[in-house]
Formats: sequence, C-alpha cells, structure tokens
Amino acid sequence: MRKTLKRNRIGLSPHFYYRGEDPTRVEAFTDAVFAFAATLLVLSSDIPETFDDLRSTFNNIIPFGLSIGILVSIWFNHYIFSIRYGFRDGYITLLNTILLFLVLIYVYPLKFLMDVLAQLFYALLLGDRESYNELFTVIIRPEDTSTLMIFYGVGIITIFAALTLMYVYALRKKAELALNDIEIFETRTSINTNMCLMIPPALSVLIALSGVGSTTLNFILSGNIYMIYPIIIPLYVGLRSKKKKKLFPDLA
Repeated sequence: MRKTLKRNRIGLSPHFYYRGEDPTRVEAFTDAVFAFAATLLVLSSDIPETFDDLRSTFNNIIPFGLSIGILVSIWFNHYIFSIRYGFRDGYITLLNTILLFLVLIYVYPLKFLMDVLAQLFYALLLGDRESYNELFTVIIRPEDTSTLMIFYGVGIITIFAALTLMYVYALRKKAELALNDIEIFETRTSINTNMCLMIPPALSVLIALSGVGSTTLNFILSGNIYMIYPIIIPLYVGLRSKKKKKLFPDLA
C-alpha cells in the first residue's frame, strides 16, 4: 500500500520536497506491525458455524470497518510523516516504537468499544430491550463503562501525542532538513491537526471521570463526543487552507 501511495502521489503536496522516498527498515517494520494489528482485528471475530452466527457476523461489519478505518488513519498519518522527512535517527525510532506499542495494546479495546457502541446503537434504534439488557449485563456492566472510555481515551490521546512529538521534532530540525516556508507551514499544520485529534478523547475522558448523569447516560455522552471529529478537523483544515492561500498566493 505504501508503494502504491508513493507511486501515485496520493495525499502528497506538489509544494513539499519529500525526503523519505526511499523506504527504511523502520517503515517496513511499522507496516508489518500495522498489518499484524489488522490481522488481530480479523482474528477477534469467531468463524460462524450456524446461520445465526453468520447473521451476527454481518452485524459486526460496521464496528469492524470503523476499527480498520481508525487503524488505517493512524498508519496514513505515520506514512505522511515518514515520506516527508525521512528520519533515521534514534529519537524518531524511539517515538515510533512507542507508537507501535500503543497501537498493539489498543487493538482489542478498540474493537471491543466499537462492538459495544454498535450494539447500543442498534438496541436504541430498534427499541430492542432484550439486546439492551444483554449489553449491560453479559457484555459489560454499567459501572465499568466509564473505565472503558477512560482506558480508550487515554490510549488515543497517547497515540496522537506520539505523532505530535514526531512533527514537533521535525520542526525543531527545520534547519537541518532545509525546510522552506511552505514546508514549515505544513509541519505546523500537522502538529496542530494531531493536537486537534486529541480533543475528543480528552473530552470523553473528562466526561467519564465526571460521572455526570446515570452510568448509561455518561457512557453515551462520552462515546458520542467523538462525533465532533467531522466538525473540528474539517473546520481547522479549512482555516489553515485559507491562511495558506493568503500567505502563499503564488501557489494557487
């Protein structure tokens, strides 16, 4: 996938000189770890042996797709960083190792949370009281939902914090990398974007810690707060795009 993206220049700006065109051992190892994480998501689903099992498997398509989507978005973030700067030093290797460690730790919690939220959504949408009761008795106890959201939120925060530190390091090395003005602008944009990605999980953790409302309501609020992603990210990217056009009118 990485080779295909590079060959077709997908997600790459023509105004950025990409210093990491040649693949490194760290990139290869990172791809292998993300592939392994995706495999774990697949293996987390049981092989259907009855028609009811098969129907249940199809019900898990949405949480599985969301899990894969989140995993791929983190991988793509790392891919952009790698091809932009091409670092091969110890500090980036350390941060990269921490990132991969966090990804592997949170694969199963990610899939579990997506399954729980999907089942809760289906139960509320269809008014299925039986599924709702099963969710909060067999699958997870109401008093444990806040712990789940805190655990998941902290994991997402630390993953994007690691990516933020990578971009901060790249900005510190701007002279060594000979970054021009547009590249510095894009690097700062990436830093702030990753910080924006930490906002929803941080709010989710705060809601879970606050204990506001009943345990079920608190769980719904701390889970639904992630729905602000489609608002804050496009908003910030749009603002940066306008500023970019203002600062660099010749690029248009």
